Amino acid sequence: MNSIRLEWKQERNGLFVWLFFMVLIMGLMMAMFPVMSNQGMEDILTTKLDAMPPEMLEAFSLTNGASLLQAAGFFAYIFQYLFLAACIFATMKGAQALIKEETNGTIEYLYAQPISRKAIVTSKYIANLVLLLIFWIVLYGAALLFIYLFKEDGADFVEIIKDITLMFGAESLVLLFFYSIGFLFSTFITSSRSTSGVALLLVFGTYMIGLVSKMVEEYEFLRVLSPIEYAHPAALLEEGISWEYMVICIIGSLLVLGLSYLIYGRKDLRIQV
Repeated sequence: MNSIRLEWKQERNGLFVWLFFMVLIMGLMMAMFPVMSNQGMEDILTTKLDAMPPEMLEAFSLTNGASLLQAAGFFAYIFQYLFLAACIFATMKGAQALIKEETNGTIEYLYAQPISRKAIVTSKYIANLVLLLIFWIVLYGAALLFIYLFKEDGADFVEIIKDITLMFGAESLVLLFFYSIGFLFSTFITSSRSTSGVALLLVFGTYMIGLVSKMVEEYEFLRVLSPIEYAHPAALLEEGISWEYMVICIIGSLLVLGLSYLIYGRKDLRIQV
């Protein structure tokens, strides 16, 4: 509990900033939905999308253009980009978890406590995971609020809640995987100042691999290397959860966490003198 309180005091300002901009962008994008739900826009979507290559439509989740005229479908489309930002946030939280103590020169304080390295890893992992959970719950609540405010007339909000809950539930496992990968990086990178670069490279790198796997049939096998594709918002609404990918996320997170324990237990920590 002490670690959780300490992490909350240190990271809450950054968490609030991320949440403010994520919720603001989500609200502004959902506010555009009423414009999409008229007959004229439906005709435009049908005409324009039919002219695009099928591979392009799949890459950008536009294979079912009619779904953009429904609140849940429109939200799934816009949230694929916000989900990228959420993955970056999760990776950064993990990557900063251990290395920031060395960068800030506070590792001596931890060493002065009667705790083992294993306990340090455990407390840091749980404390930052709690922050990530708060981040995700707030976004989930904001999503339901904005969808309720801007949904089309006659929409079944109970069914929408089920769809959005399914989406956020599956995507939370992908976030956990990115967080765990970032946590692994935290055991061997040399400074917390490099965590933003690590997060951007990892998330956008795997995202681009996912795009290639959808646009070029010969490279479809690369999808397994793109965790973001495991729980793509639009695909989740149309096809449901791919449980094999969820299992990969869970097992991968556990394996990466175990490797983090191993590396940190043998690491030579930098002490400020």
